[in-house]
Amino acid sequence: MVSSSPAFLHVSTVAHPGRESVEAWRELFGHAICGLDIEPLGNRPFVSKAVVRVLPGLGVAQGMSSGAHYWRPSHRINSDDLVFVVNHSGHDLARMERREQTLSPGQAILFAADRVGGTTNAGTSRFTTLRIPRPVVPGADDSILRIVAPDNEALSLLGAYLGVLGDAEALAAPDTQERIVGHVHDLIAMAVEVPGKGPPAEERGGVAAARLRAIKRDIATNAADMELDVGQIAARHRVTPRYVQMLFAQTGTHFSEYLRTCRLAAAHQMLRAAAHRSKSIGDIALDVGFGNISYFNRAFRREFNASPSDVRAGVRTDP
Repeated sequence: MVSSSPAFLHVSTVAHPGRESVEAWRELFGHAICGLDIEPLGNRPFVSKAVVRVLPGLGVAQGMSSGAHYWRPSHRINSDDLVFVVNHSGHDLARMERREQTLSPGQAILFAADRVGGTTNAGTSRFTTLRIPRPVVPGADDSILRIVAPDNEALSLLGAYLGVLGDAEALAAPDTQERIVGHVHDLIAMAVEVPGKGPPAEERGGVAAARLRAIKRDIATNAADMELDVGQIAARHRVTPRYVQMLFAQTGTHFSEYLRTCRLAAAHQMLRAAAHRSKSIGDIALDVGFGNISYFNRAFRREFNASPSDVRAGVRTDP
């Protein structure tokens, strides 16, 4: 039912269907983790699973649930935290006190953990729930139960940035944990703020970090395109080329340097793969985005302290 490691918990009913598993889900995920009562809907088998990560100042649950009523009654209120819920699929009815909202796929909403309320999903839904301290969102009362649209920039950046939570090495360092939590706080605050009431996006460290992470992923995915340049990347991410260069400069590197590193890493991987033994080194250089073979050879040697031929010679193929 449950496997755990520091700051990590996996909860699932899949391996143990039936009423016993429902009770375990209710007690562990509902009562102990979320402070919620859970009541499955309908007569079909109840299936739910979630990955829970707990960091100082941040709790994250990502998973899925078949139809159920998730509710926080008054006797389960034990903090004044805020809970930010992102609905990835399905339609949820969100209620708090006398207010309610219908949550469509891609939308998000902010709850107050010190008030009676919850959600009902009639069918299977996928979700991300983030629990944060109330001071993270100044004037939070104005943002409670307001729908955050799927095209909200901060929400999009948050979805991409949360991938960093899968980096166990990064999360092992307390200072890195603190920085990541701060970035998530910034993005949630920006996503839910009432227009005109928050600081400019440029003043939020989390926004810059999330943008850079998204830009790096874009570059790594498309590095083989010989025409890829900072202008294309900037246009795709709706910022200026100068801003992209500034983001890289803040980390002590440059756009062109990161692009070259991605291409070299791809070439190194291909040279070591038996599946590409029939390709010439020149063809591999072209495949990963280098238009000049001589430049590729020089850059490769500087990066790996070995020539492409040296790296290839170290690969053994099956007879």
